[in-house]
Amino acid sequence: SIRKGMMSLVVGTIIVAIFMIIYYRLGGLLADLALVLNIVFILGGLAMFGATLTFPGIAGIVLTMGMAVDANVIIFERIREELRVGKTARAAISAGYQKALWTILDANITTEVAAIVLFQFGTGPIKGFAVTLTIGILASMFTAIVVTRLVFDFLIAKNRLQTLKI
Repeated sequence: SIRKGMMSLVVGTIIVAIFMIIYYRLGGLLADLALVLNIVFILGGLAMFGATLTFPGIAGIVLTMGMAVDANVIIFERIREELRVGKTARAAISAGYQKALWTILDANITTEVAAIVLFQFGTGPIKGFAVTLTIGILASMFTAIVVTRLVFDFLIAKNRLQTLKI
C-alpha cells in the first residue's frame, strides 16, 4: 500500500540522515537539511501540478533522494580532498563545489533526459514516475549545489566556521 511505501521512504531517509551526520559531521547535517527541503520541494511541485502520490511517484522520490545524497557525497569528498592538501575551510569549500559541479550536472542531466523520454512515451504510472523524478532532480540539484553552498558561505562569513572537519 501507499502507506507502507511512505513508511519505507521515511525509515530509509532517517537511516541515511544518521549516516550522513556521523560520516560528514556538519556537512552531513547540511545535507540532511537539504534532503528535507528537497522532499518539501517535490511534494510542493506535485501539489502544484495536482498530481497524486502513487507507487511510481514514491519510487521517483526514492531515486531522487539517492541522487541527492550522491551529489552531497561527491561535494563533501571533493572538499575533503582540498582540506587534505592544506587549504582553508573557505578555499576547500569553494574548490570542492567547483570540482564536483560537472560530475553532478552530468549525472542529473542524463537522468533528466531519461525522465523526459519516459514521460514522452510512457503512460499513466510511468508518466507519474517521470514527473516526480523531474521535479526531484531539479530540487536535488538546487539543494545540493546552491542551498548547502549558501549555508557554508553564510557560516564562513559570520566567522562560525574557522576550521572544517568533513
